[in-house]
Amino acid sequence: MSEVSEGRLASEIDVYSGTSSSQTQQMRKVTIMVPDDKMALLEELVKAIFDMEIVEVKEVDSIEEFQRKSPMERFDFALSAIVTEKGVIIKRYDFAWIYSVVQEGSVKDINMFSSVKSFRQHLFNIGIDNVPSNSTISDRLAHKRNRFPSWEFSDCDITEAQRRINVVKRLLCLYNKGK
Repeated sequence: MSEVSEGRLASEIDVYSGTSSSQTQQMRKVTIMVPDDKMALLEELVKAIFDMEIVEVKEVDSIEEFQRKSPMERFDFALSAIVTEKGVIIKRYDFAWIYSVVQEGSVKDINMFSSVKSFRQHLFNIGIDNVPSNSTISDRLAHKRNRFPSWEFSDCDITEAQRRINVVKRLLCLYNKGK
């Protein structure tokens, strides 16, 4: 996301859960951050593609304001964003690296997951559906050595190892800056 002139970063858009009056399918709340100069285009696209309207827009004035959000709000934003960003979460087991970095204490103020099961439950709670099993996450973590960002893996080459580290770097960037 690029920074917008006059110190404004973006608009945060919430589309709330409910049932569309023109459709019978269940809908979810979706929060995205959009540069101000792209807001009108996004509203047009949502209307044209989904025949829906954006129901709430909150102005986000700066990175500092984003950082004033609770750590959990920022973490959930980062999780949701990397799931939708193309090329970040490529394999379902990539969630293992996110769980690992949280367990290591590398995500400031986030230490709420007592187990893989509680982490997976949190992913489900925020609307992430394609979550790997407990055993998949645990099995992948068994191949990891050292602490982030110096992880080494016994089950892959250097290119794949760097991709896994980059998943976490992207999460941390989104968590800390919102972009």
